[in-house]
Amino acid sequence: MISKECFVYIQLPNSFDTVTVGKFKWEKAGANSEVGSFIYGKSYLKNSNAISLDPFNLPLEEREFQVTTNEGVHGPIRDASPDSWGRYVIQKNTPSDQHDPMGYLLNSAGDRIGALSFGIGKVPPAPVRSFNKTIDLEKLIQAAHKLEKDLPLEDSEKALLMAGPSAGGARPKTTVELDKNLWIAKFPAASDKQNFSKIEFATMKLAKKCGLNVPEIKLVSVGAQDVFLIKRFERVYDNKKQDYYRHHFVSGLTLLNVDENDRDKWSYIDLADQMRRWIANPTSDLHELFQRIVFNGLVSNTDDHPRNHGFIYTGNGYKLSPVYDLVPKPETGTTRYLAMPFGKKGREFNFENLRSNADAFDLSNDDAKSIYENTKSTISNWRSFFRANKLASTDMQYLENAFSHWEAL
Repeated sequence: MISKECFVYIQLPNSFDTVTVGKFKWEKAGANSEVGSFIYGKSYLKNSNAISLDPFNLPLEEREFQVTTNEGVHGPIRDASPDSWGRYVIQKNTPSDQHDPMGYLLNSAGDRIGALSFGIGKVPPAPVRSFNKTIDLEKLIQAAHKLEKDLPLEDSEKALLMAGPSAGGARPKTTVELDKNLWIAKFPAASDKQNFSKIEFATMKLAKKCGLNVPEIKLVSVGAQDVFLIKRFERVYDNKKQDYYRHHFVSGLTLLNVDENDRDKWSYIDLADQMRRWIANPTSDLHELFQRIVFNGLVSNTDDHPRNHGFIYTGNGYKLSPVYDLVPKPETGTTRYLAMPFGKKGREFNFENLRSNADAFDLSNDDAKSIYENTKSTISNWRSFFRANKLASTDMQYLENAFSHWEAL
């Protein structure tokens, strides 16, 4: 039996105060037998500014909450933990006994997504306000490539990588500070044959042209390589305090309350139903979610799993976060299947399936048709759009099979 515990802290909404929320305990008795337990602290429950980490599965009550899904980690806590790239960085730079959910929580830096943080002391430690800068990007890329190739790292390179492993996803990334804002910087992997930074940058610009809620983005050159920057939408800088407000963040997986590996329980329809519970006035967000389904299907972004949909709490309830992680995935054949079912024919992408459950997104069939046709019309010029964003001919050729299903739509 392995048993570990830590304290959970939160930066309160619209405040710079960080307080102790409660205690998280993680136990493992063997393969696939992880159990997580969370208890709110009594002082937190008495705090008039306290918010629940999850209003339905972790309500503000004085009792123990247990979970066995997602490695024994409650949804909001798992959302604040690093994903595959961040875990890889931690695994390469810490002892093996820290390569578990608790170790990933405690070894993540202050750049983590959302408003939560974790530690072994009952009182929150002083927040760390140090972030990597864009001037560090060249060294970060070099360090990441050395890490991918399993080459030894200098102490300074380890420090750079360990300063920002909290963001999700499989590709190399870190958080950098630029212009009094925090940005997730996505840089090339050592094995890349395509310029994915430029491809994602152009795809996000195309999404904005279609009317989707896209955060501020940048593309910066670092030597001969491009780095894609996406502004952190759950951090807001205050010039007077010279500090960041942190918004509580949960993923679509937390709303669905299912295991990350249980794909059969992923569903856009269920996500829409949960949005009605979590969001006071969900109609505009439901319309946005539907258009994201349309966009994903049209550009073959088939990595639209529940953790790639986010929700933030800004003090006045939850709302759908700006869109992120939009990257076309070239595929063969004339049919596309998204990560989650959304219509009567499940995950199969076509207009008939889109409008078959339009009412789940507070849309009439005519409204659904209008969103589909307008989005398709804008994307139909994808070649000229991507060329205008200076994609190389090899990248344009790579993208052809991401749009090869259009004749069947």
